[in-house]
Amino acid sequence: MGAGGTDRPDLESMPDFSTGRTIREDYFGRGADNASFFSIPIGVPGGTGPNEGRFGTLGRDTFRGPGFHQFHIALIKNTSFGRRGRGEWGIVQFRAEFFNILNIVNFGLPSNTVLGSGFGMISRTAGSSRQIQFSLKVAF
Repeated sequence: MGAGGTDRPDLESMPDFSTGRTIREDYFGRGADNASFFSIPIGVPGGTGPNEGRFGTLGRDTFRGPGFHQFHIALIKNTSFGRRGRGEWGIVQFRAEFFNILNIVNFGLPSNTVLGSGFGMISRTAGSSRQIQFSLKVAF
C-alpha cells in the first residue's frame, strides 16, 4: 500500500474483507471511507522517511487479495484407421479442451494507494472467462 512516497501505513482497525459479503467489488467494505482503516505516518516530528515521516506498523504482505480459482479439463479420443500388415495405418486424435470450465469470475487486486481515489475498490477481473478449443490430429 502506498501513499505518495510512504510504503506502509499504520493499521487502525481490522477490515471486514469482501470475501464474506455480497458486494465483493469493495474489498475493505466502507466504499469511499476505506482509508479510515489506515493512517499515514507523514509529517511526524523528527521523521526521516519520505515526506518527513516514518514507515508504518502494517507489515509487508499483511493482506491477501481475492482468491483465484480455475478448473481446466481435456478430453482425448484416439481412433485408429486402415491396416498395414499387422498394425494400424494411422491414428486420428480428437481433442476437446475446456479452460475455466465452471466459468468462475476471479476478481483482480484492489486499488492499493491509500490516499488515492477508489482505495480498496476492485475495478477489474483476473484471468479469462470460459474458453473451449477443439483439435483434430492425424498421425500416420
